[in-house]
Amino acid sequence: MANNPLIEEILASVEIKDLIERYVPLSRAGSNYSGRCPFHNEKTPSFMVSPSKGIFKCFGCGKGGNAITFMQEIEKLDFRDAVKELAKIQHIDIEKYSIDNKKLAAESDEKAKLKRLHTLAHQFFRSALTNSPQAQDYLKEKRNLTSDLIEHFQIGYAPDKHYELIQFLRSKGFSDNDLIEASLAKRNLNGEIYTFFRNRITFPIFDAMGNVIAFSARVINPEDKPKYLNSAEHKAFEKSKVLYGLNFAKNNIKEFQKLIIVEGQMDVIGLARLDQPIGVATSGTALSSDHVKLIKRYTENIYLLFDADNAGNQASIRALKLFYQQNLYPKIIELPDGFKDTDDLANTENGKSDFLTCLENAEDGFIKIYHRLRASSDLSSPIDKQKLINTLFELILSVNSLTIQEHYKQLLAEKLGFASEILDAQFKRYKAGDGRSILLQQQRQSEQSQSQKYQMERDLLVLSLFYQGAILNYLQENEKLEDLFSFINLLAETDPNGALSQVLQEKLDEDMTKKLDELSLWRDSQIDPLADPEKKLQLIWQTLIPYLQSKLQRALKDPSVSQEKKKQLLEARKKI
Repeated sequence: MANNPLIEEILASVEIKDLIERYVPLSRAGSNYSGRCPFHNEKTPSFMVSPSKGIFKCFGCGKGGNAITFMQEIEKLDFRDAVKELAKIQHIDIEKYSIDNKKLAAESDEKAKLKRLHTLAHQFFRSALTNSPQAQDYLKEKRNLTSDLIEHFQIGYAPDKHYELIQFLRSKGFSDNDLIEASLAKRNLNGEIYTFFRNRITFPIFDAMGNVIAFSARVINPEDKPKYLNSAEHKAFEKSKVLYGLNFAKNNIKEFQKLIIVEGQMDVIGLARLDQPIGVATSGTALSSDHVKLIKRYTENIYLLFDADNAGNQASIRALKLFYQQNLYPKIIELPDGFKDTDDLANTENGKSDFLTCLENAEDGFIKIYHRLRASSDLSSPIDKQKLINTLFELILSVNSLTIQEHYKQLLAEKLGFASEILDAQFKRYKAGDGRSILLQQQRQSEQSQSQKYQMERDLLVLSLFYQGAILNYLQENEKLEDLFSFINLLAETDPNGALSQVLQEKLDEDMTKKLDELSLWRDSQIDPLADPEKKLQLIWQTLIPYLQSKLQRALKDPSVSQEKKKQLLEARKKI
């Protein structure tokens, strides 16, 4: 893509800082800019932007790239659509370029193949449903679905045959490996291929552009296990970024002014049967921060409808934390006693009116979780009471707004009969670390390990100091600069094909250039904020010396390095 004139004009015309500031507030950090990463939740900014290089990099989650990459990630677009969107923003006329569309789509070719494969499989499943009285009877008689609902949700049927789908897709030019990658087929221990979904109702999962990219398949026979089989992730399907039913619900959100998150496909369809076609569900995974950001693009009026058992409560708590971190405050819906899900309620004569009552009675998520946890806790036990308080403190800590934090603390104090001052003191101790959950400790450790992985790449980090002459900016008036370069050049001569030699001679491949660009961002973020020149110098030497010492020891032990060269190295080392 680097030689494509359209791509070159887009990357040259886009001011990456201005583009990213549409989504993320940035602050100057030396010659670069920093902010909180839009792709994962973090308290300490680790997201860096380099206007001069036209790149961004998060040292927390690892995402990075140029303006096109950013647009792909932030708007969930494929390469082609990201290029078109940036061209539109920059008022670049795509038509004036003689573009080879196949070349422009090179990065999305594999995704396109997977989408075509799933579209054909979907057509096969839809056709199989029309030819299966058993599957139709299950949907219409046992699940009470009308023909219109089956058509609307494009439900299909995977027949109980090992090879029929495989033969059909082979006839369309797809290889067995294509089918396996798409989770449409598996290999047994003998290496033989067989169909993954068999004798199951299929629910197609769509991407933002309306393409079928995966399936969830439910048993017809209750004795079959597991109840649901879901497609594995592949290049066109990331579970953490796709919601089942959103392609149907998004057209109704404006009218209904809300979105309801439920547990599964039949719950989404159950909502439609209750005249609430605004349900979405995850696809074999927990709700993620990407899901929340996706939902936020459509509405801020969100309802959660999970099971009221312990597992459902834990799912609600996890979801509330994610929404609170995005300044969203969902309500929780409680179904009438005796009903396990929307599908169950939809089978009753008064289901629609009863569900409207449930919506009207939906409570703020924090309050509802408090009531549920209190009902299942023994508050005469100080341990149970503290567990309840700690769980709710965790929720409060996920809230960004101090005003809303105070509101929830006040409510909790009133509910538990505590003086506000006592609960507030307890909260401050908890926030400081006393009694914090293991989960938060693990999260902190995870964030630390993510940033440490770049520090551990010491060799590459040192090389970045010599990349594009960066070290000259830091040591330009240092008296040891000339001696340092003499020593480094001698070291490079002992390994003419090594990375140090390649950097000094600027003979770098594309992969190494990308790594050094990214590490340069991290390096500058550590050095530039230091106002004291002595501290900058100290940090640079602390980075350099272990690397140089290691290279020196290697050269001294290398029999191919002459004794004369080793003597020169030792003399040069003394001078720095």
